[in-house]
Amino acid sequence: MSETASNPTALAPRSVALAQPPKELTLRPVEGMAKWLGPFARFAMRLVSMVEQPLENMSGPLSPVKGYFRRDRHRHPRVDPETYALRVTGVARPRSFTLAELRELPWEERVLVMECAGNGNHVMGSAGLVGQARWSGPSLATVLEACGGPGEATHFAFRGLDPVPLVRRGYHYGLSMQELDQARALLALEMNGEPLPRPRGFPVRMVVPGIYSMSHVKWLGHIEGKTAPHMGIHNRWVFTNKERRDGKWVRVQARWIGLKSMITRCQRIDGGWRLTGWAWGGGKELDRVEITTDGGQSWRTATLHPPGEYFGGELPPESFEHAWSVFDFHWRDAEAGSHLLASRAFATDGTAQLMDEDPEVKGHFNQTRVKWREVDVPG
Repeated sequence: MSETASNPTALAPRSVALAQPPKELTLRPVEGMAKWLGPFARFAMRLVSMVEQPLENMSGPLSPVKGYFRRDRHRHPRVDPETYALRVTGVARPRSFTLAELRELPWEERVLVMECAGNGNHVMGSAGLVGQARWSGPSLATVLEACGGPGEATHFAFRGLDPVPLVRRGYHYGLSMQELDQARALLALEMNGEPLPRPRGFPVRMVVPGIYSMSHVKWLGHIEGKTAPHMGIHNRWVFTNKERRDGKWVRVQARWIGLKSMITRCQRIDGGWRLTGWAWGGGKELDRVEITTDGGQSWRTATLHPPGEYFGGELPPESFEHAWSVFDFHWRDAEAGSHLLASRAFATDGTAQLMDEDPEVKGHFNQTRVKWREVDVPG
């Protein structure tokens, strides 16, 4: 679709009233690659295997499988489901599972936010490397039980089947048993009721609710129990920030998704515009989301739709405890011209989404600050 087709105001001077106002306005990031590269941003992102959600996916409680965001570091392997085997080692009774054997284990379901750890940072200002889906398959606890338990393992490394021949092994990432238990980790075989597509990790991927998606290893081929933390390159160097502790800067691994929100769409409705978006993270129940349309001079409360509204009738609360809430706001008093918009989330324990990043933290990851957007309202 051309820019003028998706944005009917593109060729119209701002001083000229439109006979037919657009149905949706473009929300422009005020920082990052999306701001500086403009229409070339998506092309530039694809060069480094970052594919954001398309605009039509950026609303509602679930993200469709088609167009679901991707952030890859290796190539997509082709895995034969007939010969596939998942090795589990370093546990009480090491063994392998065929795909059929994994399917025969008891299944569970999780609805959760999956988000790139660098989403929305000062480079990724557009913040579209996030999605929410229903993931189904046996829990990690169930798989380990079929192996007689974790044995002496206190940590686990998860390894994918996506090597670059003669260059490097498949992607790998490690978490502690405590983190995996707290997250209620899952081995997903289905996404939104469908078998995993190849780009999403077919035939099996890790899903770790509440923790950034660098831990959601795709094309899972090996679960390795360990008695010490996994110190692979992605744990030790890639997905890390520096935090100032006792006057010294210390390298810290990215982990749990922090409290955040963002406005994702601005659509015309009777009497004005409807702003919609998502709020998630922080590990606490949300209390409210506030909206500003004047650059932060005033804030008004949006209507919040918690995940229980969508999933509570069919799933237990623990299955969607890391899902986002949907919010909407009727913007009735929008005057013609440029406006600076943002949302801010508040948890029930009083925690508020940060207006600016913590000065005691340096790095690209877990950027939770308020996401500002510019929008031009036609006359």
